[in-house]
Amino acid sequence: MDEKTTLISSGTPGLDEVLGGGLRRGCLYFVEGDSGTGKTTLGLQFLLEGLHRGERALVVSLSETAGELATAAASHGWTLDGIHVRDLTGKVDDGGAPVLFHLSETTLDERVGHLLEALDEVRPERMVLDTLSALRSLSDRSGNLRRQLEIIQRRAHQLDCTLLVVDELFGEQMLHPRSLAWGILRLEQCIGDYGPQRRRLYVPKLRGQPYLGGYHDVRICTGGVEVFPSLRSVPLQSGFKHQAVSTGLEPLDGLLGGGLHRGTSTALLGPPGSGKSTLVSQLAIALAGRRERGAVFLFDESVEIFRLRTKGQGLDLDPHLDTGTLRLTRVDPAQCSPGEFAHGLRRLVDEDGVRFVALDSLNGYLHAMPDEQFMHLHVHDLMSYLSARGVITLVTMTQPGPFNTGERLSVDLSYLADTVLLQRYFEAHGAIHAAISVMKKRYGDHEHTIREYHIGPRGLMLGKPLTRFRGVLTGVPEYLEEQGP
Repeated sequence: MDEKTTLISSGTPGLDEVLGGGLRRGCLYFVEGDSGTGKTTLGLQFLLEGLHRGERALVVSLSETAGELATAAASHGWTLDGIHVRDLTGKVDDGGAPVLFHLSETTLDERVGHLLEALDEVRPERMVLDTLSALRSLSDRSGNLRRQLEIIQRRAHQLDCTLLVVDELFGEQMLHPRSLAWGILRLEQCIGDYGPQRRRLYVPKLRGQPYLGGYHDVRICTGGVEVFPSLRSVPLQSGFKHQAVSTGLEPLDGLLGGGLHRGTSTALLGPPGSGKSTLVSQLAIALAGRRERGAVFLFDESVEIFRLRTKGQGLDLDPHLDTGTLRLTRVDPAQCSPGEFAHGLRRLVDEDGVRFVALDSLNGYLHAMPDEQFMHLHVHDLMSYLSARGVITLVTMTQPGPFNTGERLSVDLSYLADTVLLQRYFEAHGAIHAAISVMKKRYGDHEHTIREYHIGPRGLMLGKPLTRFRGVLTGVPEYLEEQGP
């Protein structure tokens, strides 16, 4: 058999991608993790996938009764009809069904014997053993559990049955025979100081096939376990032209040296109220008007408030939202993990053809990270992926205050973004003005002037370069001519 015929789906597409195609038929896998990490749910998905493909499926439960398994399945909208269930818990089920033995009244050999009988009777192509810890509690001699598991593994292999063994994390090697496994999947959950717990998965061991290493975010919702492969492990391919695309604002095109280039990222940096979101809306409308499919992700305000504000500035997003050329999505940092967000964005780019992405703002995205020390790496991976797909990316970043030009940014955009547009307030003759300039452009030249701008009834309007002022970026410039401006 070639590799394509020996790999079978786990029932979780994201997990199949992490595993490099799926599980190898006839092999043993451990699914490890603490209680509540989704081990049993993942096992049921594996069996339901087999049932969908016309395969015989068996679950041998040593921890939950058949009724409890059925209740767990129903919570996801599933039914266990068609799956052979062997309840070896020794507990009385909800319906009062009689049991043949109690856990304390049997030995490990007897329990394994019942398990082998179920194997021979059903002759499954997929089987889940839940859990190994119940068998471990019956083992009174070191190495006895391993020998019994070898018997189970050998019999499953003879039947060409793929076996998933669910287990709690356990440290002693003799009582946890990990070396027998073809692969190990480990599920974890992290509890932060605020918000719901975050779940993740990684593969400590997998023989004979390439897989995506590192942690991958996991979510348990109605419908089962979802796995979101890390962007860091996605192969980067490029095959597009780095041509410039007009912003719809001729002065801004001049500042940028021709416009926004495909496959590049632009950071809009400025204090609150300086018009960063307005500029995002204006650029999104200009690109959508040329049938460039785009997506704007909001971290700081609701979709309705964003739409109403842009309408008040003479920028109407509704026609493009109605046609689906533009998507406007509110992201809740407390509910959506970075991996889940990146996975959804990846689907928009690869499957829906989105070629313009805006994140408003990076400050909000920062709060979506479970550990801020990895913010640079995660955003860098996101930018690299979008760049390799030829996507025009806009990211807004709010400064602490209008005149705090010396304060350090919480995220260093100097290497993350290809282009940096700096928006600044400055005071002149008793009034507050706003200025915009290009501080950096990685690809090609740009205009080095500072232009004044204002937000009017048609959005953001740029004026001529401020050639008669000195020190605009300090916030308190000096007028260089005797006559007033």
